[in-house]
Amino acid sequence: MSIIESDETIAALPPSIRVRLAGPRDCEALCALLDDPAHAQEQVMTWLQTPGTTLLVAQSEAGVLGVAVLITRIVPRPDAGLHKVVEVDNLVVRADQRGRRIGRRLLAAAVEWSRQRRATHVEAIVGEVNHGARRFYESYGFAVSADRLVLAA
Repeated sequence: MSIIESDETIAALPPSIRVRLAGPRDCEALCALLDDPAHAQEQVMTWLQTPGTTLLVAQSEAGVLGVAVLITRIVPRPDAGLHKVVEVDNLVVRADQRGRRIGRRLLAAAVEWSRQRRATHVEAIVGEVNHGARRFYESYGFAVSADRLVLAA
């Protein structure tokens, strides 16, 4: 007995992807993911060249599907010296690939990458109006932290 899948089921299946470190050869594909084409190349090159910034890309036979931009910071703690924090600065999935759990796969890889580097926390800063992103991170287990104070310059 065989089960025939509908086109909708097949479209919902995640492609065979792998997550890897990005490099300069990925610049064009990464630029295509960003909303601001006029400044995309400058932004991508800045990310690639900034110490403490790491880019993980999800890739399949269809090319680069998404990117997670990670910033590693060493933060003083009043009670325990210094600790390492990795911030998910940006996580973008190609528009035609959204809804296929690629973002979740990138986030899992980012968390694992952070653990391997002995980070004590992984953070994601999400604006209050970005309800979809907030739900995404919370569904992964992220919790709201109220320890940041911000002053507009």
